[in-house]
Amino acid sequence: MMGRFSHLQRVLSALLGGEVDRVPVTSIAGCGGTVTIGALETAGISLTEAHKDSEKMASLSISCHKLTGIENVRVPFDFVVEPEALGCDVKWWDKPGLLPSVKTHPYKSPEDLVMPKNLLEEGGIPVVLGAITSMREQVGDFLPISSHVLGPFSLAGELAGVENFLRWTLKKPEFVHAFIDFSTEIVIEYAKAQFRAGSHIVEIADAMASQDMIGPHAFRRFVKPALTKIADSLGGIRVLHICGRTAQIWSDLAETGFNGLSVEAEIAQVKPLVGNTKILGNVSSKNTLVLGSPEDVKAEAKKALEEGVDLLEPKCGFSTSTPIENIQALVEARDEFYS
Repeated sequence: MMGRFSHLQRVLSALLGGEVDRVPVTSIAGCGGTVTIGALETAGISLTEAHKDSEKMASLSISCHKLTGIENVRVPFDFVVEPEALGCDVKWWDKPGLLPSVKTHPYKSPEDLVMPKNLLEEGGIPVVLGAITSMREQVGDFLPISSHVLGPFSLAGELAGVENFLRWTLKKPEFVHAFIDFSTEIVIEYAKAQFRAGSHIVEIADAMASQDMIGPHAFRRFVKPALTKIADSLGGIRVLHICGRTAQIWSDLAETGFNGLSVEAEIAQVKPLVGNTKILGNVSSKNTLVLGSPEDVKAEAKKALEEGVDLLEPKCGFSTSTPIENIQALVEARDEFYS
């Protein structure tokens, strides 16, 4: 189905509250991305190769669009870039589809928090920025380029260790504030660099800030001020994703100042509470997109469209084990909805 908007025009207009010919189908937000095992096999590029080579990262992302029809390209494909750049050890896997993970959490107290002299030259950050620039040169006139940064609460948790950091919220709140302040500065610098490199949209993904991990009071005390500062500091289009349960903080999320919110909740429940903030979602990443049939995907996608979703997306990005035909069914469902 041809539209009168390019992919780039449609996505940017949807996020900025403008007119669209139809709701975009994207994977801008969430903890997953756009890369699947099928896409890796088609491109002939491994995840480890892509994480360490800008051109391969860009090529893999573009191939995912060509294979599935998703209306954006996105990098990176993991959430280890910032922790690695700050000194955490990372585990890389040889098995296709397994994303790298953070192995060590070396930060024990605020005294350990030292800003790198050249943050943007550390770890995999130059690879990601190079991939963004390459994609902008190759597809930036017709495809929106999105990228992501680990949110401040989640980054702080990776530095200190999640269990340790969550204990601090109760026993050492001064440590939590110090770690979040430090992480916030990292997020802002890296996100600004992504915009300069060519990203049209930057996602802040703060999975640890959900109600599955901390209560609403702790969110408002520790996380909301940091997210608000980040949104205020970024001049480009910004999207916020928090996994899991967020029902008690929907209004708070809207008040942080992001253009869009990625939610796992029912669209009809969220929209009345977030004002003009755009909603991205909410097809189940696992139960429907991984385990369901194309018909299941279409049914859930059309329900989200009927409820008024602004950008049709998986709830938490695409798992690497998502069948290609289910991603294609997401695009087909949108087209059928408007036919």
